[in-house]
Amino acid sequence: MTYTNGNNDLMVAWLRDAYAMEKALVPVLENHARDAERHPEVRARLEQHAQETRRQADLVEQCLRQLGEEPSTFKNTISKVLGTIQSVATSAFKDDEVKNALQDFATENFEIACYRALIEGAKALQRPEIVQICEQILKEEEAMARFLEQQLPTIVHDALAVTA
Repeated sequence: MTYTNGNNDLMVAWLRDAYAMEKALVPVLENHARDAERHPEVRARLEQHAQETRRQADLVEQCLRQLGEEPSTFKNTISKVLGTIQSVATSAFKDDEVKNALQDFATENFEIACYRALIEGAKALQRPEIVQICEQILKEEEAMARFLEQQLPTIVHDALAVTA
Protein backbone atom coordinates (compact mmCIF):
# COMPACT_ATOMS: atom_id res chain seq x y z
CA MET A 1 0.00 0.00 0.00
CA THR A 2 1.25 3.49 -0.81
CA TYR A 3 0.99 6.11 1.89
CA THR A 4 0.54 9.81 1.28
CA ASN A 5 1.83 12.83 3.14
CA GLY A 6 -1.49 12.81 5.01
CA ASN A 7 -0.39 9.54 6.60
CA ASN A 8 2.75 11.27 7.85
CA ASP A 9 0.48 13.93 9.36
CA LEU A 10 -1.44 11.19 11.12
CA MET A 11 1.77 9.76 12.56
CA VAL A 12 2.70 13.23 13.80
CA ALA A 13 -0.70 13.55 15.50
CA TRP A 14 -0.26 10.16 17.17
CA LEU A 15 3.23 11.05 18.38
CA ARG A 16 1.95 14.36 19.75
CA ASP A 17 -0.75 12.45 21.62
CA ALA A 18 1.86 10.06 23.02
CA TYR A 19 4.04 12.98 24.09
CA ALA A 20 1.14 14.69 25.86
CA MET A 21 0.18 11.38 27.48
CA GLU A 22 3.67 10.85 28.88
CA LYS A 23 3.90 14.42 30.16
CA ALA A 24 0.51 14.09 31.90
CA LEU A 25 1.50 10.84 33.60
CA VAL A 26 4.53 12.20 35.44
CA PRO A 27 2.57 14.02 38.20
CA VAL A 28 0.19 11.07 38.49
CA LEU A 29 3.06 8.63 39.04
CA GLU A 30 4.74 10.97 41.51
CA ASN A 31 1.54 11.36 43.52
CA HIS A 32 0.86 7.63 43.47
CA ALA A 33 4.42 7.01 44.68
CA ARG A 34 3.79 9.32 47.65
CA ASP A 35 0.54 7.45 48.37
CA ALA A 36 2.34 4.08 48.40
CA GLU A 37 3.81 4.64 51.85
CA ARG A 38 2.92 1.11 53.06
CA HIS A 39 4.55 -0.48 50.00
CA PRO A 40 8.17 0.71 49.67
CA GLU A 41 8.85 -1.55 46.66
CA VAL A 42 5.85 -0.11 44.82
CA ARG A 43 6.85 3.41 45.82
CA ALA A 44 10.38 2.93 44.49
CA ARG A 45 9.14 1.40 41.23
CA LEU A 46 6.64 4.23 40.69
CA GLU A 47 9.39 6.80 41.29
CA GLN A 48 11.62 4.94 38.83
CA HIS A 49 8.80 4.82 36.29
CA ALA A 50 8.19 8.56 36.69
CA GLN A 51 11.82 9.06 35.63
CA GLU A 52 11.37 6.60 32.75
CA THR A 53 8.22 8.47 31.72
CA ARG A 54 10.09 11.79 31.59
CA ARG A 55 12.70 10.15 29.37
CA GLN A 56 9.98 8.54 27.24
CA ALA A 57 8.47 11.98 26.63
CA ASP A 58 11.92 13.16 25.51
CA LEU A 59 12.21 10.16 23.17
CA VAL A 60 8.79 10.81 21.64
CA GLU A 61 9.79 14.45 21.17
CA GLN A 62 12.89 13.16 19.37
CA CYS A 63 10.62 11.17 17.03
CA LEU A 64 8.61 14.31 16.29
CA ARG A 65 11.79 16.26 15.52
CA GLN A 66 12.88 13.49 13.13
CA LEU A 67 9.67 14.22 11.25
CA GLY A 68 10.40 17.96 11.33
CA GLU A 69 7.71 18.62 13.95
CA GLU A 70 7.33 19.83 17.53
CA PRO A 71 5.04 18.71 20.36
CA SER A 72 1.67 20.46 20.50
CA THR A 73 1.68 23.33 23.01
CA PHE A 74 -2.11 23.11 23.38
CA LYS A 75 -2.10 19.35 24.02
CA ASN A 76 0.76 19.74 26.52
CA THR A 77 -1.09 22.41 28.48
CA ILE A 78 -4.31 20.41 28.59
CA SER A 79 -2.46 17.21 29.54
CA LYS A 80 -0.65 18.96 32.40
CA VAL A 81 -3.94 20.23 33.82
CA LEU A 82 -5.61 16.84 33.46
CA GLY A 83 -2.56 15.06 34.87
CA THR A 84 -2.59 17.28 37.94
CA ILE A 85 -6.30 16.69 38.49
CA GLN A 86 -5.94 12.95 37.93
CA SER A 87 -2.97 12.75 40.30
CA VAL A 88 -5.08 13.86 43.28
CA ALA A 89 -8.38 12.25 42.27
CA THR A 90 -8.09 9.28 44.63
CA SER A 91 -6.19 10.84 47.51
CA ALA A 92 -9.27 11.29 49.71
CA PHE A 93 -10.11 7.59 49.94
CA LYS A 94 -9.02 4.88 52.41
CA ASP A 95 -8.34 2.52 49.53
CA ASP A 96 -6.29 4.97 47.49
CA GLU A 97 -3.45 2.49 46.99
CA VAL A 98 -5.83 -0.02 45.40
CA LYS A 99 -7.44 2.63 43.22
CA ASN A 100 -4.02 3.94 42.23
CA ALA A 101 -2.81 0.44 41.37
CA LEU A 102 -5.88 -0.19 39.22
CA GLN A 103 -5.50 3.15 37.46
CA ASP A 104 -1.77 2.64 36.92
CA PHE A 105 -2.25 -0.89 35.58
CA ALA A 106 -4.96 0.28 33.18
CA THR A 107 -2.82 3.21 32.07
CA GLU A 108 0.19 1.01 31.40
CA ASN A 109 -1.93 -1.30 29.25
CA PHE A 110 -3.32 1.69 27.35
CA GLU A 111 0.24 2.89 26.75
CA ILE A 112 1.23 -0.58 25.54
CA ALA A 113 -1.57 -0.46 22.98
CA CYS A 114 -0.57 3.06 21.89
CA TYR A 115 3.07 2.12 21.36
CA ARG A 116 2.14 -1.03 19.48
CA ALA A 117 0.03 1.13 17.14
CA LEU A 118 2.87 3.64 16.76
CA ILE A 119 5.28 0.83 15.91
CA GLU A 120 2.94 -0.47 13.20
CA GLY A 121 2.46 3.01 11.81
CA ALA A 122 6.19 3.72 11.79
CA LYS A 123 6.85 0.39 10.07
CA ALA A 124 4.26 1.19 7.41
CA LEU A 125 5.79 4.62 6.85
CA GLN A 126 9.29 3.10 6.73
CA ARG A 127 10.59 5.01 9.74
CA PRO A 128 12.87 2.41 11.40
CA GLU A 129 14.33 4.99 13.79
CA ILE A 130 10.86 5.67 15.19
CA VAL A 131 10.12 1.93 15.33
CA GLN A 132 13.27 1.41 17.40
CA ILE A 133 12.43 4.20 19.87
CA CYS A 134 8.83 3.05 20.28
CA GLU A 135 9.93 -0.56 20.80
CA GLN A 136 12.29 0.61 23.55
CA ILE A 137 9.46 2.51 25.26
CA LEU A 138 7.10 -0.44 24.78
CA LYS A 139 9.47 -2.75 26.67
CA GLU A 140 9.51 -0.35 29.63
CA GLU A 141 5.72 -0.06 29.63
CA GLU A 142 5.34 -3.84 29.49
CA ALA A 143 7.78 -4.25 32.39
CA MET A 144 5.84 -1.74 34.48
CA ALA A 145 2.51 -3.42 33.68
CA ARG A 146 3.95 -6.80 34.75
CA PHE A 147 5.23 -5.30 37.98
CA LEU A 148 1.87 -3.73 38.80
CA GLU A 149 0.05 -6.94 37.97
CA GLN A 150 2.30 -8.84 40.37
CA GLN A 151 1.81 -6.27 43.13
CA LEU A 152 -1.96 -5.97 42.87
CA PRO A 153 -2.85 -8.99 45.08
CA THR A 154 -0.63 -7.72 47.91
CA ILE A 155 -2.03 -4.20 47.67
CA VAL A 156 -5.61 -5.50 47.75
CA HIS A 157 -4.97 -7.80 50.73
CA ASP A 158 -3.20 -5.04 52.63
CA ALA A 159 -6.13 -2.67 52.05
CA LEU A 160 -8.54 -5.29 53.33
CA ALA A 161 -6.38 -5.89 56.40
CA VAL A 162 -6.39 -2.18 57.27
CA THR A 163 -10.17 -1.90 57.09
CA ALA A 164 -10.78 -5.15 58.99
